Amino acid sequence: MNVTIKQLRAFVNVVNAGSFTEAAKRMYVTQSALSLLLRELESELGVRLLDRNSRRTQLSTMGAEFYPLAIKVLDDLDMAVNSTLQLHERQRGSVRVACTLLYGQALMPQILAEFGERYPAITVRMLDLPNEQVLARVLADEADFGVAPQRPTPAGLAQERLFQDRIQLICPREHPLTRRKRVSWRQALAYPFISLPLDFTVRLQADLLAWSASLTLKPQHSVSYLTTALGMVKWGHGLTALPSYSTPLLNAYGLAGIAVRDPIIHRQISLFTKRGHSLSPAATSLVDFMHEFMASPARAASTGGPHQNRP
Repeated sequence: MNVTIKQLRAFVNVVNAGSFTEAAKRMYVTQSALSLLLRELESELGVRLLDRNSRRTQLSTMGAEFYPLAIKVLDDLDMAVNSTLQLHERQRGSVRVACTLLYGQALMPQILAEFGERYPAITVRMLDLPNEQVLARVLADEADFGVAPQRPTPAGLAQERLFQDRIQLICPREHPLTRRKRVSWRQALAYPFISLPLDFTVRLQADLLAWSASLTLKPQHSVSYLTTALGMVKWGHGLTALPSYSTPLLNAYGLAGIAVRDPIIHRQISLFTKRGHSLSPAATSLVDFMHEFMASPARAASTGGPHQNRP
């Protein structure tokens, strides 16, 4: 049997249109070509599908049974074709990602390298920005999505969890605290502290006060950039605190990260998208890949992700 898709479409179009004339117009073929397709189909099946007379065309008894089956075949084909086209679209295009400075340095380079191996035809442009600017770029349509620490979701944006990171204490490798098996925030705050931008410091202070009213941050220095804080710590001006994904950056400064406790503080890192705006197929591919990447303990650990530096 050699039934073709074009024959099935001819049959369905005649039934839906109610006439050969209208069906021929819909298929952009002549009536004689349409009639030939129907005759070939009926010949292949060995049954009459349509009863024709001078005034109307209607389904025969066998045609009425065959019609829903033909519809299903065509619908399944259309679905398969559309799925393939969508997959193709997800493998090419361009994406703009706004990311905070820390994760732009310590996490995204590896993600984008592995993503590029899987999707070489997708171009990704990364915007590394101070925390407060990431969401603004997404709202302004200057980025397809943003990667930033969790916060109350601004109007116009949607937020979804990407991963969780632990806050660690940053100090010189030879600092006395690195020789302790357990370090508490009370012990850490006995040393001069270098605070980062207001948003980070305010949230850290709130977490500390929730544990104990006596855990008060009194920064000796306040800086705006991650690299400035690391430089200040290196040259003995105090200690600072950063998420554990900062670990790969510490070697260049001769610093160590300590898993401080009492309390243990975590930060959720989120993806921010513009509410009501669908991501492009290429951007969807990157978002899905990032979720896959963060769900893989081996690959996430290779970036220096959440861990304890000491037992």
